[in-house]
Amino acid sequence: MRLVPRLLLALALATSSSLSLSGCGPKGMRKIEVPGAGVRLAYDLSPGASYSGHLRIGNTQSFDGASISQALECDVKLVVVGDDPRGALVRATFSNVDLKWGLPPSTPVSPEEFAADATAKLQGMNVTFNVKPTGEITYMPAPPQDVPDELKSFIDQVLRALEEGFLVVPDRALKDGESWDEDEQRGRKGKLGRYVEGKVTTKVAGMFHDEGRKEDLLRLEIQHKRKEVFTTKDGARTTESDTKATALFSTAGYLADVEGESRDYDPVNGMAFRKVDVKWKKLQGGDANATGGGGGDVQAITDPCDPDYVGEAECQGGGEVQAIT
Repeated sequence: MRLVPRLLLALALATSSSLSLSGCGPKGMRKIEVPGAGVRLAYDLSPGASYSGHLRIGNTQSFDGASISQALECDVKLVVVGDDPRGALVRATFSNVDLKWGLPPSTPVSPEEFAADATAKLQGMNVTFNVKPTGEITYMPAPPQDVPDELKSFIDQVLRALEEGFLVVPDRALKDGESWDEDEQRGRKGKLGRYVEGKVTTKVAGMFHDEGRKEDLLRLEIQHKRKEVFTTKDGARTTESDTKATALFSTAGYLADVEGESRDYDPVNGMAFRKVDVKWKKLQGGDANATGGGGGDVQAITDPCDPDYVGEAECQGGGEVQAIT
């Protein structure tokens, strides 16, 4: 799973979320019984399936004794582009970006300049990644290497929040009160790029019916410990995170709501506390253009020099291929 990062301190992120970490039920939903035989969860990743989402991130970091607040709010659209050997090929597009991002005093650019830069980068940005029907993300691109460190760190946080819209679920029916563990591992250890390892423990904590969506949703309580190693030609950096989250998984085949608090440690940026709120709705009818308008399967692209290639192989034709456009 890739789920929400950290916040044990107060975080300036006002939230009107339908789900809270306090253990109360979601607002506007009716509690129902989890069937005795359990509920089987799986993601609808059929080509053309699409989802509209809303993402909110809030951070509190300390630099040289000063506290810095950072907040992002934006819309995200997910479209399942087609099939791929690694799993479904999914494209995320960002829009309606609202950014207030404080920076350390030593940063060479002003917060205003950075916000303008980062907003321009994120607005309309496309990110293509791979997901299995269980929710396992088998590939997520790393931030571009040819951008300033502050922007690189910002994009990384956005990608992490995107990952938090996918929780790995077991291939069996789940009963009320049942829990399961999932070991997380992605990337190539010791190689250039991002290597992720961690452990996620998830527990079923009731079920609700949403009249607005006309969907049943299983409530989940999540604990996530994660370590990430970022390796570049200049060396490697290891970050650690500890997360607690709650989620609502729709039996229509997607994670409808994720809300979590995390504590991150980065040897460069120090300790940070983070809160993330991600909400999704399934769009009726999907996206007819996702598969080229013809409804056929999308062929896997194996050439790493192709601009639409998604994978870890490096282009040998002279230019670095980015899965972020």
